[in-house]
Amino acid sequence: MINGFSSAAITQSEYARRTKDLISLITDLRGLGAQAHFDLPRIAVIGNTSVGKSSLVEALSGGYVSVPRAVNCCTRSPMECRIIRSDSPWQCQIIIRWENDADGNKITSREELFGPVLHDRSELEEMIRRAQLAVLNPSVPVQYLVDLDTSTLDDDKNFELPASLGSKRQFQFSESVVCLNLSGPDLTDLAFIDLPGLISNVGPGDDPSNIDAVKNMVMKHIEGNTLILLTITMRDDIDNQGAARLAQEADINGDRTIGALTKPDTIQAFEEKGWIRILEGLSRPLKYGYYMTKQPNPEELKSGISYEAARMNEEEFFRTTPPWCNMANHRDRMGTPQLTKALSKLLGTVINRALPELRRNLKDSLQDVRDQLASLPPPPPEDSASELLKLVTGFSADVGALVEGAQGSEQLLRQCRPAYKQFKRDIRRTAPRFVPFTATEGKKGCVELMLEPEEPVESEQAAEDKTLEMNLDAVGEHVEGSVTRELPYNVPFKAKIALIEKFLVNWGTHSTACFDTVHSAAAAALKDLARAHFARYGTTLPDNVEAIVESVVEQCQARTAERLQWMLELEDPPFTNNDHYFSIYRERYLTKYRDARKDIRDDGMQKANLDEAIAALAGLGWHGLVAEDLGRLSGPDPHEQELTVMAETAAYFHVAYKRIIDNVPRVIDHDFLRAVSREMQGALVVGLRLGDDNASARAKAYLSEDENVAVTRAQLVDKRLLLEGVQTRLRVFGM
Repeated sequence: MINGFSSAAITQSEYARRTKDLISLITDLRGLGAQAHFDLPRIAVIGNTSVGKSSLVEALSGGYVSVPRAVNCCTRSPMECRIIRSDSPWQCQIIIRWENDADGNKITSREELFGPVLHDRSELEEMIRRAQLAVLNPSVPVQYLVDLDTSTLDDDKNFELPASLGSKRQFQFSESVVCLNLSGPDLTDLAFIDLPGLISNVGPGDDPSNIDAVKNMVMKHIEGNTLILLTITMRDDIDNQGAARLAQEADINGDRTIGALTKPDTIQAFEEKGWIRILEGLSRPLKYGYYMTKQPNPEELKSGISYEAARMNEEEFFRTTPPWCNMANHRDRMGTPQLTKALSKLLGTVINRALPELRRNLKDSLQDVRDQLASLPPPPPEDSASELLKLVTGFSADVGALVEGAQGSEQLLRQCRPAYKQFKRDIRRTAPRFVPFTATEGKKGCVELMLEPEEPVESEQAAEDKTLEMNLDAVGEHVEGSVTRELPYNVPFKAKIALIEKFLVNWGTHSTACFDTVHSAAAAALKDLARAHFARYGTTLPDNVEAIVESVVEQCQARTAERLQWMLELEDPPFTNNDHYFSIYRERYLTKYRDARKDIRDDGMQKANLDEAIAALAGLGWHGLVAEDLGRLSGPDPHEQELTVMAETAAYFHVAYKRIIDNVPRVIDHDFLRAVSREMQGALVVGLRLGDDNASARAKAYLSEDENVAVTRAQLVDKRLLLEGVQTRLRVFGM
């Protein structure tokens, strides 16, 4: 009885059925290899050598596992027992879960059947021994060992296999696991892994590093969600047993450790008190406490004692042997059945608690592996030439979208627009700045360039180089220095050309700066686009595509630079057929300059006493005259010729400015950006030689999968299939 319930009642209870399902679930997940990716709950049996761990494992399996006890074979690899209660007769299938390859290197876990399903318990011990030899000799195919007669092997030589089997090397220890799938009546649903016993020394000829190898193996298996079944012999002080120290290191607070005390019949007189304190939780307390078991002694084992007889002897021992028989409050912790059922219950609880996190981790892992697969280039197609042409066409279409600024591809034009605006500002700064006053007239400052009403005057114009300004004196000297055979009052055309050329001199520099900005932005954007389309295909194809793209860009750049130079050369000599626009601005500027000089002329008239002059003229019959009339009587402005030259030069700037701020961006757009788009696909087809006779073979070479990519893909596909299998199993379990 345990807590008032019979074994049958517990086994048949709803809780027991849930526990069975949970253990079956984790067993299936391990069979899929999920333990390589998730922290799956389980029980790990650990202990020093000679603490009775093998006998305990046999007892936990219901007496149906006879662990080989040959000194040099039985503790060389982990053994996982997956026990399921069923109404069918007892049976066992041995499976090897490979964790290392033939050279001892770590591999992705995989399971392989070892031999047929066993129905005769007497065959199991020999089959386990053969399976353990298989994991110690991974270079030998398992079918060679399924029927091996191990009695012909020498125990003193670590059961070395005969040379005829072709083993490259027999390892002294292996991390690959011998798994036993046990089912039958009268079994308790349980799953645990029996780990090699900790050793403190090695035999003659053995590798001393095996001491640490076993320790590290045990430590790896008792991390995370693992319940640690710590086997402690009562024959020796607990402080002398290394397994207890390892358990404490892995589980500092004792939250995952269950103590299994063995060999209570071997303790010395007067030593019971210390063990009683441990059993009662007063010394070295553990969350789940300690259980005490008594297994058959060597003589009983040699005589072939049955499991049933062993359990009867165990019950009799605790019922009649002091001080254990006097500890009624702790009888539920004495005996193998009590330990077995407690372990089953605890394992079910831990599994149930771990399921939500397992599902979350599975979802994240599955999404991650799918994302990684999606990031890889597609597998090599059957029709490589068509596939490569499709790639080229897709890339060329995206180049077109980039040049057009289609939705989602606006980044290039967003970089071009500021360059065009800056170019416009730079050209405006070259406008002629005329001062319609002489040096002696005391007026300073040029008349600002007139703009359309909706276009604001930029304050930055005032910050320009003042050496470019010209007053009436400078313009007059310039005109006078240009006169040769002209009649009086005829300004030489070359004088106007020279003034116009002053504001044209830097237009080439500004045009080049604008184009350089657009070219750099386009080259970078195309490089990124090519990388996005082709970088996944090894190195040859991306490198060739990048070289072709650079060539197209360079050719279009050279042609555009020539076109810009040609267009700027059209500005010399000055020409316009837009006489209407020119005339309008000529009159505007001439009026503006004259108005600016009005105050100068009015000041001169005031010196002659305008009132007296007007009154005298009125006496002569000139009635209704005003001051402005007297100004006209004084004749034209002596600087009218210079003002006209200024007005015509400023007006022509307007004509040229309006066309240049449009034409330069249009040339860049048409001869560079759109030309790159127009020529890209043809250049790639020719450059990659997709029209040649050997196009198919060449395309196949371009799209051939890099060896590292192929390996990565295979690993990811295997992982995805594994995770999808885990997902399916969890989904079925949740139904």
